[in-house]
Amino acid sequence: MYARLKHIANYFLDCLQLIFPAQCLACGSPLRYSERILCTSCLIDLPRVYESTAEHGALDHLFAGQIPYERASALMYYTKKNKYASLLHALKYKGNKDVGIFLGELCAQHLHEQNCIESIDCIVPVPLHSKRRRTRGYNQSEVVAQGISHITKIPVCASAVVRRVNTETQTKKNKDERKQNVANIFSVAQANLLEHKHILLLDDVITTGATTISCAETILRQVPSARISIVGVALAHH
Repeated sequence: MYARLKHIANYFLDCLQLIFPAQCLACGSPLRYSERILCTSCLIDLPRVYESTAEHGALDHLFAGQIPYERASALMYYTKKNKYASLLHALKYKGNKDVGIFLGELCAQHLHEQNCIESIDCIVPVPLHSKRRRTRGYNQSEVVAQGISHITKIPVCASAVVRRVNTETQTKKNKDERKQNVANIFSVAQANLLEHKHILLLDDVITTGATTISCAETILRQVPSARISIVGVALAHH
């Protein structure tokens, strides 16, 4: 009986998909049956960031000399006026977890191409404060991490680091204000999960790098045996 009802439900969902096809979140065009979140054209045009090592790359000016890290990478460039900004908006403010999984899977492919994933032991998403997490319903970086893990099978250690302070939004702050706003706001809750591990520290949008640096500093201070690589879904492009 259950199998029959499920079959009927799937049939009606397929009919609805034909009548009201899902739209590309970037350009709004109807998605074909084989497409998900983005149409093929927008996926091809995704403004990717091509770099990986600490010696050179788009993230070097943010992290080199600030913290010891193995590699740093980001999937795409981001501006508020960019059509791809709607992906991050849907993930952070519209409860669309499917977008996070999709972006995580793209990140995994990107990291493979940039040779940034081979020695990673675990993925640590930059945590949200518990109050903000309750309001949003989830940590968007954790959802992206799950997408990466789905492809790579690398475990996500979402509970290893916590955010002790519920900071003000960084959106309208300059570089120095951002750094001050996120100083000493993190703490390692489960050091045993990170000891002697190569950690992939994941943030959704990297702007000045202040939040990522603060989180990395906390991990390296409390777990000196850990090594860190960094990935962002998006790198803010001014």
